[in-house]
Amino acid sequence: MDLALSKVIELRESGFQFLHLRDEDGQLDRIMGFRHRRGFIDSILFWSETEARAGRLPAVRDSSRPAQAVWLYEGPLVEAVDRLLDLPEPGTRHAPSLMKRTASDLSVVTTLPFSLKLPPGAIA
Repeated sequence: MDLALSKVIELRESGFQFLHLRDEDGQLDRIMGFRHRRGFIDSILFWSETEARAGRLPAVRDSSRPAQAVWLYEGPLVEAVDRLLDLPEPGTRHAPSLMKRTASDLSVVTTLPFSLKLPPGAIA
């Protein structure tokens, strides 16, 4: 637990902000960390020390299509943090740049802890 907590602190010290995402009963379900870097969002979503998903997604995307990542990792939290923080700066040599897999759960916009409830025919 101490190592995992130190990795979350390392994320915060690297400029990550956090959202506490809750289930329908209001209980903490998962935590999302994210930061903006040169046209990309580095994002991490974790449920426990053993279950995390990290990725780098374009900051601007076509909202009519699922979010895609240029880099993804799924595994233990400590390893996810290390790999995410070891990624080269976007736009530099060896930085990932080709779109890979769908990563909608890592998109900050689709993961916000609220939604609009509008009557039929209303425009948001």
